[in-house]
Amino acid sequence: CSNGVLTNRMKMVCLFPELNPSMDSYRIGTLLELVRSVAIRLAEENLRVRVCVQGSMGVGIFTGVPKQLNGVATIVQRMDWQSGEGEENEGMIGDYVNFGAIGKEHVVNAGVDSDGNRVEQDDIFVLICPQSMVGVDCSIIGPLQEMVEAAGDRPVILINPDLSDKVSSQGQQSIRGRKQRIEFAESFETVFHFQNLYMSGTSYFPILGSTTKLKPSHPWVAHQRRDRVGDGGEVYVPVISSEEKPSGDAILSAFEK
Repeated sequence: CSNGVLTNRMKMVCLFPELNPSMDSYRIGTLLELVRSVAIRLAEENLRVRVCVQGSMGVGIFTGVPKQLNGVATIVQRMDWQSGEGEENEGMIGDYVNFGAIGKEHVVNAGVDSDGNRVEQDDIFVLICPQSMVGVDCSIIGPLQEMVEAAGDRPVILINPDLSDKVSSQGQQSIRGRKQRIEFAESFETVFHFQNLYMSGTSYFPILGSTTKLKPSHPWVAHQRRDRVGDGGEVYVPVISSEEKPSGDAILSAFEK
């Protein structure tokens, strides 16, 4: 990222049924297992990783966290990271993997603490599902943007983000600064994408196919799910490959051929 080959603003989207919060099959454990795998893989590259979950949003009694993230900040720290004495990742937690929330105050830079001990800076930030809340007049974009600016050229990876505006009581998320929020959200480059395709937004069966982007330099590919002859299972057949994410109309047109 520091060499300008790849932007330091990245996002990973992984929306198969167990990771799609709009479906009954959504499982928070699967999401956190994904986060753990990503964080450990980065730590194995000698990078210090900070895993972040947004804190409470809103003012006064109108505060809270999105339902999808309720309890996640606690659960992710209580997971089995195999970081105990004699375990596979001994000493990783607290040294190479740490936890925080979203905001500039959670960006740790190299220095010395009050006791004279050296403090190592965070090398990379992994943010779990950052999103705004319905009915709350503040957007996640503000603290997220401050955090990205404080991180400088260090990588910030968003996992399954939803940076769109939500309906708020006084319309603040829909009016003020909307153009700037959209531009900031679009500044994150997709480095991995997998999403199942369905007939409509309210029907999750059958699965029609998927869209994928497996690496930053790889093309977007739409796959059609087809049944094998004689009840032999299923196969995903690529039908579109392009540099830009294919539209829904283009995918459906390719499926019909």
